[in-house]
Amino acid sequence: MTAIGIVKTLLELNRAQWLPTEELRRRSEARRLRLLRHAVQNVPFYRGLDINHLPVMDKSAYRNHPPEAFAASNLPAQRRMEKATSGSTGVPFRFEVDRAALPVAFASQLSYDSWIGLRPFDRCLRIAVPPPPGSGGLRMLPWLQRVHDRFTQDRISIWDIDAGRAEDIWRRIEACRPEFVFGYTSTLATMADLLLRRGLRLSRSLRGVIATAETLSPPRRRLIEQYFQAPITNRYGLREFGWFSAQSCAASPERFHVNTELAVCEILRPDGSLAEDGETGRIVLTDLWNYARPFIRYDTGDLAARPEGSCSCGRGFPLLGPIDGRTDECLTTPANRVIRPGSLAYYLFVYNRHTDDVRHYQIVREGNRRVTLLVVPGDAWNESAAARLRDEMSKLLGPGVEAGVRTVAEIPPERSGKRPIIKTLEEVH
Repeated sequence: MTAIGIVKTLLELNRAQWLPTEELRRRSEARRLRLLRHAVQNVPFYRGLDINHLPVMDKSAYRNHPPEAFAASNLPAQRRMEKATSGSTGVPFRFEVDRAALPVAFASQLSYDSWIGLRPFDRCLRIAVPPPPGSGGLRMLPWLQRVHDRFTQDRISIWDIDAGRAEDIWRRIEACRPEFVFGYTSTLATMADLLLRRGLRLSRSLRGVIATAETLSPPRRRLIEQYFQAPITNRYGLREFGWFSAQSCAASPERFHVNTELAVCEILRPDGSLAEDGETGRIVLTDLWNYARPFIRYDTGDLAARPEGSCSCGRGFPLLGPIDGRTDECLTTPANRVIRPGSLAYYLFVYNRHTDDVRHYQIVREGNRRVTLLVVPGDAWNESAAARLRDEMSKLLGPGVEAGVRTVAEIPPERSGKRPIIKTLEEVH
């Protein structure tokens, strides 16, 4: 796609966001049917299947088949660009994106930026884990995006953040004077906490903060807002797709608009049926642009509510969320109650008002019988707060679960750079 093609795609995405929801649904359905017909004709795994009854697939299901089972036979191998997920969910996964879709991904990034007043040549500081060796970095992107990113983005690659690294980032922000900062939710929250404690405030206000990759829990949101003094935009996407499938807006900061020009989103119950309005289920996505190695009805492992109504911002893109963590982050009690990360965060920090007591936290589960809440103490922390948290955890989890609270100096990240809210003991070591 040429530069003119990228600009046309950007203009069309910006126009589409204001179309009526029903018209957007028709456009999305037409794209979906084209993709499915292509798959059943040219992709070995789907060849001959009924397009109305294609299976839901997760990472494990893809890994159970050879990679060539999902490669379109009518497209050249050069169309496929190999990538990999971090394995932060416990299932490392190699996959391929369609090179022909990379310009669309760039146009969608610019379109999302425009929602929050970020103009094409405003500066943005990206805080992220280093790209994997051999990934190609900027060289693999469309030339126009390479030029854009070199002139507009200052990148900091880190695996973990401590007081020294936080101060280095503060100096970089002061020096490059970005309009926006972009990063993992927990990294931004940890950085904000460390800089607040050191009294290192920004001399110039940002226009916004873009958080991604992890649940924006109440404590994390509070720390980011307290330090940056700027509105937070939350983006949701999958590395497997190569772009963000949804973004929050100022009118719905706790929810997301699904970009139906890029993906089809289903919210499914455990039995595979569609969830009703207000019901939480698994997020299942279909990438509408990857023809070389399609992702069709892909179980993301994430959970979200299917919200009721429309957004007052006027965008026709349907709402999603709030996103309530991952299926493998959920706690299951002996009574078979499933407690999601978002529900846990609301219970502890909104309903029971522990925001001032806790700076950061993580639940460590040992089977179904023992759960420990790791806490990086806040300014109001004391033994009374610890006792209340222990009691409230016990009430939430019910009989048969031993609940504990332990203070720690920090919550270390996983290899991916993420800090899951709920994890098993095996993942800690």
